[in-house]
Amino acid sequence: MPTQTIEDPTPNGASPEPGSPHTPRRTATIMDVAAEAGVSYATVSRYLNGNPHVSAKAAERIADAVRQVNYTPNNAARSLVRQRTQTVAFVVHGQPDSIVADPNISTILLNANQTIGDAGYQLVILIADSPEAGRRIARLASSGFADGWILNSFHTGDPLFDVFTRIDAPVAISGVGYGDRIPFPTVDIDNRAASRALTEHLRSCGHRRIAYICGPDYLPCSDERLRGFRDAMGGDADPSLIVRAGEWTRQEGRAAVIRLLGTLGGGAGHDADARRILADHRVDALMCGSDCIAAGAMQYLIGQGVDVPADMAIAGFDDSSDATAMQPQLTTIRQPLAAFGVNLASMVLDQIEGRPIRHTLILPTELVVRGSTAR
Repeated sequence: MPTQTIEDPTPNGASPEPGSPHTPRRTATIMDVAAEAGVSYATVSRYLNGNPHVSAKAAERIADAVRQVNYTPNNAARSLVRQRTQTVAFVVHGQPDSIVADPNISTILLNANQTIGDAGYQLVILIADSPEAGRRIARLASSGFADGWILNSFHTGDPLFDVFTRIDAPVAISGVGYGDRIPFPTVDIDNRAASRALTEHLRSCGHRRIAYICGPDYLPCSDERLRGFRDAMGGDADPSLIVRAGEWTRQEGRAAVIRLLGTLGGGAGHDADARRILADHRVDALMCGSDCIAAGAMQYLIGQGVDVPADMAIAGFDDSSDATAMQPQLTTIRQPLAAFGVNLASMVLDQIEGRPIRHTLILPTELVVRGSTAR
């Protein structure tokens, strides 16, 4: 059987000359960076780990040295030393199709992801769409799955609250309305004040018989917005003109306005003469707990021959893409959804890195007047 001869690429089997094409390239180390920068190993380590106790001059020399020696941090090794996973988990409640279609959650997610990624971490999304999913997330939280946790759209009384109060990990939550059970940092808006301002705008336009479609009862912000509506309406608030949507969707907005018409029309909902019923009961405006709900209700009413805003003014809440997709465009309350994502992520990162944090951050809102309430 013939044998195969493999030729040695160097003369007489000698080792390759340094710098030759056959020389294995040695990976640069922190020691190489320290030598190039003229500082200690400890100073380089502090710089790479984001420790603020590195002088500006030393930091500049280290940054130059990193480029000169082509040093690449070994993130896996650093994670082991620091006992970190370099991940932050974003936990959101709801059904996947509703979450994907919700422009508010999408905006918050995108901005949280950008902020987390810029800091060298990876955002992982966990959807609590069933009790079993909630139990799996609880096990992950207790096992140290992530370095930090962002909680969004949590239901009132959710059993996961107790899980996150017990784990030794940074947590931030969207919403302040969960009571004393929430010991972690929070980002929110003043939902009650914003809803009151929107209602006062409608009243300043001369509307008095204003109907209201409230958001789902499992989120505190829904009831806060309803309280703001009642604050501004005072004695003009009519309980028969208040209905609740089961979710933050266009479908639920449509279903809720049909129920409202059914109540006013003596049971005739879907097949009712919407314009006549609203005129008979002198209902001249409709406020909704979100733009999605308002868009669904508005589409149905226009389809039934109701002129918006001549017959009925309609307003939403959020200033999401649903508000500007409608014709006429929706008057609404603009909440800074991008800032929600950035600040929730920053709160978690600050806790991870041991920086000072604000426990509660209330973001500003703005009344945005558009064609749906024009006079």
